Amino acid sequence: MTTRRAARPKPASKTSPKPTNSPLSYVYGPVPDDTFGAKSDPPEPHGPQAPHLITDHRFAHLINNPDLYTAADTLPGPRPVGRPPHHPPVIYLIFLCSISVFGSARATAAHFQDEDWWNRVRSAIRTNLGDEAADALRPTGPTRSNWNHYFRRYLKPAHDKIRDISGDLWVEQALAHGMLCETSKRASRVRPERQQVLHGDATVARPPSGHSEHETHDKRTGEIRRHRVDEDAGICVEGGGKQVYGNKFLSTAVRLAATPHSRVILALESIRHKSPTEDPHRESEGVALVAMVKRILKRARGTKAVTYDVALRGKHRAPLIAEGLVVFTSQHDGLTPQSLTRYKKGTCSHDLYVAEGRVCERRLVDDSKTLYTPLPVEELECRGGKNSTRFYHRITIPCPAETHQLRVRVDETGEDRQVDPKTKKQRFNRTEHLRQVPPDTPAGRRLKGFRQDSESIHSRFDQAYPHERVPAYGAKGALLIYLGYAWLNNSITRALNPLHP
Repeated sequence: MTTRRAARPKPASKTSPKPTNSPLSYVYGPVPDDTFGAKSDPPEPHGPQAPHLITDHRFAHLINNPDLYTAADTLPGPRPVGRPPHHPPVIYLIFLCSISVFGSARATAAHFQDEDWWNRVRSAIRTNLGDEAADALRPTGPTRSNWNHYFRRYLKPAHDKIRDISGDLWVEQALAHGMLCETSKRASRVRPERQQVLHGDATVARPPSGHSEHETHDKRTGEIRRHRVDEDAGICVEGGGKQVYGNKFLSTAVRLAATPHSRVILALESIRHKSPTEDPHRESEGVALVAMVKRILKRARGTKAVTYDVALRGKHRAPLIAEGLVVFTSQHDGLTPQSLTRYKKGTCSHDLYVAEGRVCERRLVDDSKTLYTPLPVEELECRGGKNSTRFYHRITIPCPAETHQLRVRVDETGEDRQVDPKTKKQRFNRTEHLRQVPPDTPAGRRLKGFRQDSESIHSRFDQAYPHERVPAYGAKGALLIYLGYAWLNNSITRALNPLHP
């Protein structure tokens, strides 16, 4: 009888997440039942599963979107010098969006050379632009060579203009679906309606080639191989510590509650993932999100909240809170309790600290450990000011003598922004430590669930292309492909959900 040796444990992957939940150096008391919910609250019900849409229907929804033809009016036309395009600009915008239907430019060109598929495009042109525009089309659609010429010479230089006009039309579409609108229904700021909450996230889109060097040398054979390299791509770290090579993009979206195929992507942006020296033309993730949300707010004043991940820090949350938004993110690791104030009334004295995103009372326990007891919040109050909106937690302090009531600001104050002469730093980063909606509450978990919808956007985007690689080189090219995907997504939403006048 032979004995089998125990299998050696596999070495840990370089990209495996590192444990971040180190034990606390203090004791955190039980979370009270308050305006953010109770332990007995039932979990949020799951929405209905979205039905599968076949390729024919997705393509039909795309080419019959009237907003697509409005956006096409802004595309650049023929130049006075050089080879003119073989087709009008609207055809190339449809081609760009169709790449996300068929998976690649090669497959899209093959479909547009087919009489049946091309007749569908011609019919949509006839419906939206008239008989003259449809009759002027060529017998077949663009070849791959036609597409590459227009993409490189016309679309890439105009990517910022296409991005901006697309975003404006998408916000108008969301408003027409009843999203981001002011409603007569009284809703709590702690539990805003699903269609009034923006969710956002950043993703890394992998380029067609994973090579980062133009030449590689085989030491064994001496062979030198040349590769195409995406000059804008770099190594980025995604959630869980996973390293991905590619270009980084930011997106925001909104959707209706319990309604399949109702998501509207509102804005897209290419953001910095290298150092400012290597990538000076793009903003960092948090700064880009603040600018993106403010742009949306100009058209959609019914927006109540924004959900994001821990990449959004206090300095990014502060300007959005000042706009009157509830900004929710999970608690960032490594934050220690911060002293807030000492509340005194008569003979009563209570040391108030900020821990785990909320106001707590600090006490010393017998074994020399510090106990932070979360204080119940009766209400998240919102008061509009001349220049910004202020938010307060109306807190109850249990006390043997009497129950105390206290209002605590949860937005950045003028005193917070002052610089401490000793440390040369801001006196108190309030929006980093104190949250409007604490994460470890039923209301916080509800908002966190809304943010997970962004993961679905990026997952579907990756799966739309072979080997989950975006079929375009460079940040501008990849952003255009992502814009085409967003047009496809929003066209499906427009076709399957009613529009309100």
